[in-house]
Amino acid sequence: MRRSAAMAEGALLEAAGLRLSLPDFSRKPPFGAAPLVDILHGIDLALAPGDTLGVVGESGSGKSSLGRTLVRLHTPTAGRLRFDGRDITNLPEDRLRPLRAQLQMIFQDSQSSLNPRHRVAGIVARPLRLHRRVETRAEARRQVDALLERVALRPAHAARYPHELSGGERQRVGIARAIALRPRLVVADEIVSGLDVSNQAQILALLRELRLDLGLALLFISHDLSVVRTVCDRVMVMLNGRAVEQGDCAAIFAAPRHPYTRRLLNAIPLPEVDPDWVARTVDNELGEKVTMKVKDSVALVTGANRGVGAAFAGALLDRGAAKVYAAMRSTEGYQAPDGRVRPIEIDLTDHDQIARAAAECGDVTLLVNNAGVNHNQPISADAAQRNARDEMEVNFFGTMEMCRQFGPVLGANGGGAVINMLSILSRVNLPMIGTYCASKAATLSLTQGVRAELAAQGTLVVAVMPAAINTRMGSMNPPPLEEPIDVANAALDAIEAGEEDIYPGVVAGGVSQGLAADPKGVEKQFAAYLPG
Repeated sequence: MRRSAAMAEGALLEAAGLRLSLPDFSRKPPFGAAPLVDILHGIDLALAPGDTLGVVGESGSGKSSLGRTLVRLHTPTAGRLRFDGRDITNLPEDRLRPLRAQLQMIFQDSQSSLNPRHRVAGIVARPLRLHRRVETRAEARRQVDALLERVALRPAHAARYPHELSGGERQRVGIARAIALRPRLVVADEIVSGLDVSNQAQILALLRELRLDLGLALLFISHDLSVVRTVCDRVMVMLNGRAVEQGDCAAIFAAPRHPYTRRLLNAIPLPEVDPDWVARTVDNELGEKVTMKVKDSVALVTGANRGVGAAFAGALLDRGAAKVYAAMRSTEGYQAPDGRVRPIEIDLTDHDQIARAAAECGDVTLLVNNAGVNHNQPISADAAQRNARDEMEVNFFGTMEMCRQFGPVLGANGGGAVINMLSILSRVNLPMIGTYCASKAATLSLTQGVRAELAAQGTLVVAVMPAAINTRMGSMNPPPLEEPIDVANAALDAIEAGEEDIYPGVVAGGVSQGLAADPKGVEKQFAAYLPG
């Protein structure tokens, strides 16, 4: 994620490349330390005085951990955190304590965040006493009464215990405590998620008033985009500890770029009663047209050192891809065409190597499975079984393993796209190269299965089925031959348009139409091209 435009001079709070790892005590061995689990992955954000940033995402996306890290309840593992121009990333607690008054947090669970043994007056007065803002009990009581009135509570509430309050009243006490020291930054963590609609509206209205009156910078954490739209100027969408989209609220609601953001927006219930809302939302997630922008994507292309793979790399760069992993069996002698291209060795017959590549390339949002083998031999050839095993090992099993290993990577990044380079021969057999056709037909079936599995995570899977291409592999075929760059651009156009099966070129398009109209006629026509 690029640094936001708000990351400029005058920002009250700035985070750059912020990372957080915490102990996973569920996996702690009997002896020794608990292993660390990565929570936040390179978060960039900025908040100016009076600014409001909404942080949204599903449960487990890292929202609350981010909020706690920004107010230094967690110490960042890496990156930089600055408050009012001062680096507080690793500031020790004794030097951080004077800043605590300016960095406050309102917690999600108002019941557990308020001491059940203290009355409301003592809870609200405690930060005033800790920071020596009051000297006498009478002065503390006057300020507590004023704060309670400010959050629409009566002075009588001061004598009550937390369990004697409603959920909305407890949340107002938490807000009163947070603003007691007139902080400059407040992190509000899911503070209306447990309230009924009426109390939600009242709390949100109160937050808007306080922000305007006190000039607060507000970080508002929520899983509900409809609430964020009510409160915030800007929004950051989080998924698995990463910021996948960030910008002005109005712009993101009008034209979300990331598939995950679109899924969150589709899940917002309508304000009017709609009994079919849940079923409609699930249908949209599984059946809507998924698209993806190539610009700013991170792509991995197999077989990228020549032919169609090299054309894909060039087309991706031309369209503004942020990074291209150029995968090939050996990178020896390979010259990257651009600084955005990173060569990487992947042998599709080495499943362990594919797994290591998936771990190394954790930022991939577009996978192009292009590498393949064609022995250009019929099923009747002496070496047919060996040829078939080689072609299936790369064309089918290699593609399958790439999808298996990189599917979770795409899901962790909010979805994306997979392009499987097949052939029109995946739909009809040309006896001259029968084993190759069989491997491509199997890979088409695989593609359909992968498409079904990855649809729910917002990943588009495209089958690209051209006729012969003007490459070394296609040199034995009669003209016309498709140019590699044309096929690559057609595939990239497909993911931007949300098309699942494409047939680039006149020949492939004609064969596809023929199969739809008279499949047996096409089969007989291809059968005429017998080997020998």
